[in-house]
Amino acid sequence: MNNDTQASDIWAAASHARIPDDAWEYQIRKALNDAAYNGLDYVPYCSTMPVQPRDENPKWMWKKKGGK
Repeated sequence: MNNDTQASDIWAAASHARIPDDAWEYQIRKALNDAAYNGLDYVPYCSTMPVQPRDENPKWMWKKKGGK
């Protein structure tokens, strides 16, 4: 890798993704307004190695709000 390119991290590669309508766990927790929905963010991430510049099929996970 040269100095002109910057490696994507697992979060940046999937940051363009929006929560899909069929993400049933997220939709249920949102409707219930439960602790996971209120205390965590549902975020996309790239699960491939090496990390691609843009992941068109990201995985989703719960992550502490404000966490890095």
